[in-house]
Amino acid sequence: MKQDKDLAFLSTCKNEDLRTLCDILTYNNKGEIRLSEQLTNSDAYINYYPDRMNLMTNELAEELRKYGSNTVRTIWRKGEADTYETIVRRVCKRMNINVGSDDSTQEMERELLINICEQTTSRLSNEELRSFADKAGIPHKRLNRQMLVSALMFAIRRNTILMKEMVYYVSLRIANMLLGRWITVMGMSTVGRYLGMAAGPIGWAALAGWTISDIASPAYRVMIPAVIMVASMRFRQTAVLTQKI
Repeated sequence: MKQDKDLAFLSTCKNEDLRTLCDILTYNNKGEIRLSEQLTNSDAYINYYPDRMNLMTNELAEELRKYGSNTVRTIWRKGEADTYETIVRRVCKRMNINVGSDDSTQEMERELLINICEQTTSRLSNEELRSFADKAGIPHKRLNRQMLVSALMFAIRRNTILMKEMVYYVSLRIANMLLGRWITVMGMSTVGRYLGMAAGPIGWAALAGWTISDIASPAYRVMIPAVIMVASMRFRQTAVLTQKI
C-alpha cells in the first residue's frame, strides 16, 4: 500500500500517543483483540509494540486506512485503501460537520476538533462551565449559561493554547472510555491547570458517551475515535511548532 502523505507525520509523534492510536484500532473496551484487526499479527507489531511505536507507523497508518475503507472497493483496487483525506471527510459527514469540497485534511480535522470541543462545552454543568471560565481568564459573574457557553466557544476558537489543552484532554477521555484504562501522558498537569477537571467530572464522561454511543456502525466506532486521535496529535504538534516561532 502506498504511503499516505497526510499520515507521514505519525513518525514524529510521541510513543504514548502512537500506542493509544494503535490500541484504539486493535482492542475493544474489554481489553480483547478486535476480530477484524490485522495489525497484531504483523512483524512490526511483534517487534516494536509498545515501546518503539515510531518504527511501525507505516503499518499503523495502513491499518487505520483499511478500517476506514470499503472492503469491496479496496479489493477492487488491489488492496489500496481509501486515502486518509477521504476517511476524514467521511467521518465529518457522519458527524454532520460541514466541510468544503476544497478543504484540506488539516482544515477538516480542525473543524472536527472544534465541533468536539463545542459539544463538550455545551454539556458541562454550570459549575464546570464557571470553573473552565476561571481557568481561561473569562469574567463570568454577569453571564447566564448560554452567554457563558458562547464565550467559551469563542475563546476556544481564538486561543490556540486553550484549544490544544482541551483537545488533548478530550481525546484522552475518549480513548480512556474505549480502552477501559486511564492513559497517563506527559502534559496532563497542564490540562489540569487550564481546565481544573483532571478528576473527570460528569460533563467529560458525557462527551465520551455521546461521541461513541450514537455511532451505529462498528467500523465507525473505531474510525471516529481514531481520526479524533490523529487530528489531536497533528493539532498539538502544529500548535507547539507555532508557539516556537
